[in-house]
Amino acid sequence: MNRINQLYLRRKVGIWGSIFGGLLIGIPAIPLAASAQSSVLNPCPRIYYEEPFNSRNFVPQGCPPNAFTQQYGASSATPNRIIVNQQPSDTVAGQNPPGLPGSDLTPNRIVPADAPTTPGEVVPTPGQPGVAVRGVTPGVTNPPGTPQTLPVQPPLPEERSEPVALLKPTGQQVSVRLKNNTNALVTYEVTGHTGRRYLPGGEEATLQNVPLPATITVVRQDDGFVKILPVTTDAEPGLLAVSLDEDATPLDDNQGVIRIQSDGQVFVN
Repeated sequence: MNRINQLYLRRKVGIWGSIFGGLLIGIPAIPLAASAQSSVLNPCPRIYYEEPFNSRNFVPQGCPPNAFTQQYGASSATPNRIIVNQQPSDTVAGQNPPGLPGSDLTPNRIVPADAPTTPGEVVPTPGQPGVAVRGVTPGVTNPPGTPQTLPVQPPLPEERSEPVALLKPTGQQVSVRLKNNTNALVTYEVTGHTGRRYLPGGEEATLQNVPLPATITVVRQDDGFVKILPVTTDAEPGLLAVSLDEDATPLDDNQGVIRIQSDGQVFVN
C-alpha cells in the first residue's frame, strides 16, 4: 500500500513540476519580446498631437499634420516657412483671452512694405458712388452733381524720415525678435504670412525666415500705445531685435507698424 502511495505522489509532483517549469521559461521571454518592439523609434511622436505642441509646433517631415500645421496652411515639408519661437503662456493659441478690452483692435493705417513711394495715378470711373482713391487701378467718383474730393494720403515712412535700422538679409529673409516690455497683452502679425498671435507682457517671441519685404503690425489690447525700439547688432546682422515699451505720449493714433524693405532698411510708424 505504501508503495502505491509513493508512486502516486511521484507522478503528481512530476506533473506540477512540468507546469511550473514551463511558466519559469515563458516569463523572461515576454519582456524580451516587448523590449525588442520598443527599440523601433516612432517617426511621428504622439506628443506633436497633444497640447501644447498640437497648437504651437509643426510636425516632423512626413507625418500627418496637427492643428498648428493645418491652421497655417503648411505641411512639415514646406520650405522657408516662418518659424515662431515663443515662450509658453496661459493663452491658448488661436483664441482671444476673455475679458480683455480692445481685442479687435487693428492698426488704423497699414501700408504694405512694397508700396510705391510716389503717388499713383487716379483714374475716375463715372457712374459709380464713392470717392476716387489713389492707385494705378481705376478709382470711383461721387454721384453726378456732387463735388469730387480726394482723401488725404499721409506720406510713407521713407518719404518723411530716415530708416531706424539696417539689416543684412540672408537669402531675402530676416529674423525678428519681439520683447513685450509693457504690462498689457500685445498682438503681432506678419501681414500676408502669419495669423494674429498673442504676446503677454514680459515675454518675447522670435520670428524666423521672414521673407522680404515684410510688414509687421503690433497692437496693444488695452487701448494703449506701443513705442517700438528696433536694434541691430554686428554679431547677428540678419536679426532685428524689437523692444515694445509703453508709449504715454504717442505722436498720432496709429498703432505700431514695422516695415522692412527688400534691401534691409527698417521703418517704423
